[in-house]
Amino acid sequence: MSFNHLTFFAVPSLSFRNGVRSLLLILPLLAVLSVGITEAQLAIRDTTFRSIVDTGRTADVDLTTFPNSIILQTGTNTNLALNKGITVRYANPDPSRISSHPTASNPALMIDGRVAANSFFELLPGQEGTQIRIDLQAVRVVNRVVTRVFPANSVNFRVRGYSIYLGLDTLSYRKVKQVVDNERANTDDFFDPDTARYVLFVVEKQDPSLTNPFSTTFGEIEVYGVGYLQEGRFTSVVRDARQPVNWGRASWRGNIPTGTAIRMQVRTGDTPNPNASWSPWSDEVTISNSLFTVFEPRRYMQYRVNLYTFTIETPRLDEVTITYDTTLVSRRTTARVLPQSAPILREAEFQYQVQVEHDGRSTGIDTLIIFTSVAIVVNSVRVNDLNIPFNVILRPGQVVVAFGNTINFNATVNVGFRFTPFLEETSFPSIVISRQNPANPQRVDFTTSNETASWTLLASGVPEKVIVDAKADPNPFTPNGDGKNDLTYFSFFVSNLVIERPLQIKIYDVTGRIVRTLVDTKTTAQAFVEQNAVPWDGRDDGGRLLPPGLYIYQIVVEVDGVEPAVVTKTISIAY
Repeated sequence: MSFNHLTFFAVPSLSFRNGVRSLLLILPLLAVLSVGITEAQLAIRDTTFRSIVDTGRTADVDLTTFPNSIILQTGTNTNLALNKGITVRYANPDPSRISSHPTASNPALMIDGRVAANSFFELLPGQEGTQIRIDLQAVRVVNRVVTRVFPANSVNFRVRGYSIYLGLDTLSYRKVKQVVDNERANTDDFFDPDTARYVLFVVEKQDPSLTNPFSTTFGEIEVYGVGYLQEGRFTSVVRDARQPVNWGRASWRGNIPTGTAIRMQVRTGDTPNPNASWSPWSDEVTISNSLFTVFEPRRYMQYRVNLYTFTIETPRLDEVTITYDTTLVSRRTTARVLPQSAPILREAEFQYQVQVEHDGRSTGIDTLIIFTSVAIVVNSVRVNDLNIPFNVILRPGQVVVAFGNTINFNATVNVGFRFTPFLEETSFPSIVISRQNPANPQRVDFTTSNETASWTLLASGVPEKVIVDAKADPNPFTPNGDGKNDLTYFSFFVSNLVIERPLQIKIYDVTGRIVRTLVDTKTTAQAFVEQNAVPWDGRDDGGRLLPPGLYIYQIVVEVDGVEPAVVTKTISIAY
């Protein structure tokens, strides 16, 4: 394989979460440059879901209506209100008329699925007109509301009169049921099915006794409907590949009407029962026959299928396929950052070290991709201190290290880089790729110490400012089109921000008139340095080249509760 060809890879901006799927954009180019590319060797295929159902982790799906298929469960026997949202608007908000009972004053106890001495809601006498609003958190077709009293079956504490309303929002409701005089301890009301997100239960009559009236108590309020549930989940049993393998792609087949969706997640491990050593569930695979991100190589796999509908129809799942390769890229690869701690906002040198273990089942490593959201500068690549040719392509979101010779031996790969830590934790996950099977990358492992992954850098210290180390380079600059210093770059760090806040960079002339708005966006803590620095071509907002002279640039970050963070400096244009 010609090493020089690798310099032309078109590598998109990726985060690690979606990067593996986006690798499909560069893998076809790898394939053109490669020979002997193989498809996935093996696959686990499921078509009889009833025989493998894990009832402890499967919810809201129907495995019987269509044999050997999965659809969403209907709402007929499912309490749609369970653990959703609930609020109470008292008719009499006087605190003396609101229960202070320690286990009977929380409205959420009405929708927790229990009727017990420590799980009921008390409405004191004199609260006729009180509204109990349940938020189903999705638009459903509702046709039934049930209330259960506490103590169980006690008619003394029943609701004596009530109305039920449905609404798509909290501003307008339509009455679907009214009971003027209720004699039952537990109510069970059916009505014509109707769409609603909110169910409003209005208490219109309580115990009329004048001397010692009973409270109205609700052990539970339940809501039922017709049609399909909005989402459901099927979790498979653990599948055994008989040896550690390089897991590949997730595919499915079925009927997916418009407005419905099927998505998949996968996790892997080295033990027959999932535990803390297993990978977390992968991000949802939204397109069939897509890669997923899990620990590998691993022997055991479990998948989870999530069914969704936003209409009155349901998707139907008929088949699931998980591919894998017994031929590995490497028997094992483990990455770490050295050193693993450094002062915050101080540029430093680091090593990204990958330990490679090779065996007879391994094809070898041709490409290492490090996923990173920070701007770094790679200054060296060493493989066992050998003079192996390489090339480095930097793109926002990743660093691609392409080796001229295949690493098909035990090795230590060291990628030297420098950057300025600006977050408390910065992680550098990675994958390795073989040119013999570029369509199936293999994730690099990490070790853990003190609950920190070995590929995570910890920064110490607390930055005092929000905007740090702002500068323009070169300054002055000469945007005359001669190819030398035609652009200046504004570089700086934004620190101490966990939540996105507005960021602006504006250019002013010496009279204070805005001539260019370079940036108007939102950001969290971020490094606008190196390849992430903000360029300016010396032109105004109308695209006109500005005359030579002194200009003012201002970086502003809006911060909640305090004055905006502002840096104001000068920049010169010269010809």
